[in-house]
Amino acid sequence: MTAEKMKKHKLVSAITAVSVAAAILLTGTFAWQSISQQALNETMSAVNPGARLHDDFDGRNKDVYVENFTDPDDGGVPVYARVRLDEYMEIGPGAGEQDGNTATSLVEGGELNDVATWKTHIPGDTIESGAEDDPFHEYWSWRTGGSTIYMPTFNKNKDSLKADVNGTYEGTTPDDDTHYDDYHAYTLDEQKTDDAVYDNDDNTVDEGDGAVDPDNITTVEETHTAANTLTGTTITMQQWLDMGAPVGPFWVYDTDGWAYWAQPIQPGTATGLLLDGITLQKEPDEDWYYGINVVGQFATVGDWGSEAGSDGFFGDNAGEAPSDNALFLLNQAAGLETVVTVTANADATTVQAGGTLQFSAAITLGGADHINQKVSWEVSGNTSVDTTISESGELTVGADETAGGTLTVKAVSKADGKAAGVYMVTVTEAGA
Repeated sequence: MTAEKMKKHKLVSAITAVSVAAAILLTGTFAWQSISQQALNETMSAVNPGARLHDDFDGRNKDVYVENFTDPDDGGVPVYARVRLDEYMEIGPGAGEQDGNTATSLVEGGELNDVATWKTHIPGDTIESGAEDDPFHEYWSWRTGGSTIYMPTFNKNKDSLKADVNGTYEGTTPDDDTHYDDYHAYTLDEQKTDDAVYDNDDNTVDEGDGAVDPDNITTVEETHTAANTLTGTTITMQQWLDMGAPVGPFWVYDTDGWAYWAQPIQPGTATGLLLDGITLQKEPDEDWYYGINVVGQFATVGDWGSEAGSDGFFGDNAGEAPSDNALFLLNQAAGLETVVTVTANADATTVQAGGTLQFSAAITLGGADHINQKVSWEVSGNTSVDTTISESGELTVGADETAGGTLTVKAVSKADGKAAGVYMVTVTEAGA
């Protein structure tokens, strides 16, 4: 690509930040051309649980991942993350410019300066290609998954809503298409000494450049060592379910465009890559502009929320509530308890010898419905060989079953063989 043409072609990655109860919605604007961050809703009663969104870009690779910057030896706790990638592209004269822009958005209603109108990337036949109505991937191909070497963030201020950005666009010259002079490719075990920033007040407001040391923040000189992120695999929610819903290093893309990390992010570690790079497949004949808005949210164990406005992945500009499948994934990743509840028709406490009684079972995980409601049924305490229970939970009591005896009906979760529920009924005489 010539320097002259490059001046007309723009790539942008926007990352915004907003505090949401026990979750964090990272927004603000980190552009590949420039950085101008704005934090929203900072006065809400919220605390970043200790996660930082990373966005590394060197003009070729575009790495998106999440770090838990808390100290495992100083009260650090696992955090859970979901990330969304929103796209925008316009083609035509003045694309990406504020003045004299007559370019047309690829998506109806899309506006350059309003990331709320950008289109969330939804998986199609493949995650990278996008859904059938995705116009962007005629021009762009994505690489997802993998790992990188990263420098643990020096921004440990839990009030801060900034992402950790490595590589920003600094303009072009006739003899140099692209400047990413502040990008640094770290090597494993490379060390860096700098001032680490910590919160030092009792509010949840990110004072940004107006923060005063020591009133709002405190700085401590630290030496950090570059480390490997985990190696991530990016799959769809259906693929994850078909695999048996494993806990592991997976970015699981739900049908609403939120990608969930399917295991706890332990203190002092970073996830594998959600996005690993972008490549221009087809160049428009006119000026063009392409941007990716990276949105991340974090929560602590069990704080997923259940409705808009509650704690968890909710709040102003927070996006949709997690789907039932996503709640299942989060509960599964957190290792929350699977509970099997057994009920009898009409809440019966007795059953006649020679009679039948229908049972049912419901399975929850962390208080949310488990997606796999299948159980195996057992009956014990019987004296008659004719007392049995079917695969559908129908109890048949032998005519010679001992009256006054107690039968215990047990349902065992097929998804978690250690989880079971029981229900006891008393046998009465036939015709009683």
